[in-house]
Amino acid sequence: MAIAMTPTLPGEDYCSPEIYRLDCDRIFHRQWFYAGRAERVDHVGDRLLVDVGGESILVVRDREGELHAHYNVCRHRGSQLCDASGSGFGAAITCPYHAWSYALDGRLVATPHVGKDELDRDQFPLRSVAVEDWQGFLFVNLADDPPTVRDWIVDQDPNALAYERLEMDRLRIGRRTSCDVAANWKILLENYAECLHCPQVHPELTNIIPLHRQGDVIDPTRTDGGTWLAEGADSFSLDGRAPLPVIDTMTAQDANSYQASCLYPNMFIDITGTSVLATQLIPKGPDCTQIDVDYLFDADAVAAEDFDPSAVVDFTELVLVQDNAVCERTQRGVASRSFDHGYFAERDSLCVEFTERYLADRGPVGA
Repeated sequence: MAIAMTPTLPGEDYCSPEIYRLDCDRIFHRQWFYAGRAERVDHVGDRLLVDVGGESILVVRDREGELHAHYNVCRHRGSQLCDASGSGFGAAITCPYHAWSYALDGRLVATPHVGKDELDRDQFPLRSVAVEDWQGFLFVNLADDPPTVRDWIVDQDPNALAYERLEMDRLRIGRRTSCDVAANWKILLENYAECLHCPQVHPELTNIIPLHRQGDVIDPTRTDGGTWLAEGADSFSLDGRAPLPVIDTMTAQDANSYQASCLYPNMFIDITGTSVLATQLIPKGPDCTQIDVDYLFDADAVAAEDFDPSAVVDFTELVLVQDNAVCERTQRGVASRSFDHGYFAERDSLCVEFTERYLADRGPVGA
């Protein structure tokens, strides 16, 4: 007798504006949300903007090296303060509307044309949110009393903490890419969590990760969550090699492995011998997600005059294009009136775990 498969979310969970608003309120605004690499705010005055479920959050570093994250909203009349991420903006955050200025820690320090006796500046700091650095990855959290990032990661994927041995904070961005995909963020997470599609959709990827040829994600012979690359391979590239050094904190087993983690709701970490890929999902609506990828390499390799990450980037972007195409195809399909829900097979166990977590966090619709 056939074993009953687990149903997926219903179609409206991938398409409904109302449910997307719940995702923003109950998930993106309450979970740790990956904002970007810490090196993007290495210097005083650097700005990092991230869209967290429709809320613009500004991350900065003060003169003492402390990180701060604020809503990107002036306390005067509600104008947005900064338009884009970047460097060299100076040690004050100045509103482009009426020139109210804030220190990097959020204190209101100047109010042109408004007398000091008209308001108590101490009562009008920027609204701040939690920010933490884990392994050079910055996370923000809009909740009132969030757990530490490390405690949150233990709850997410305990294997991810083992990556601390790689000292990923020492790595540097060698390339950044960005694209938009016409698909709900949950479809992207489900696609990342399974490999039944890999033999058909990713022939190049299965050439260097043999386990994926079978449609499997988890190698039952390993206890660290990793899988083996093809013999002699140490990199994401068409032949499994790249003209780049192996990250110097890696063991020989690390160098010949592919290791990955999904930190729900918006981060993928993909590790091979020569690189760490940090993928950031920025949901833009029920059927649109921005995907930003930071390609991380040894700092010395990035600083070298002949540094060329093209083999890794071109291969990864090829896989990303393939994934985006099937995710967009799925988005179009689940929007059909004929689709009530689909099914997860036995090898989709990580998708089932994600769905259960998502429903627990989101809660009932209409509540």
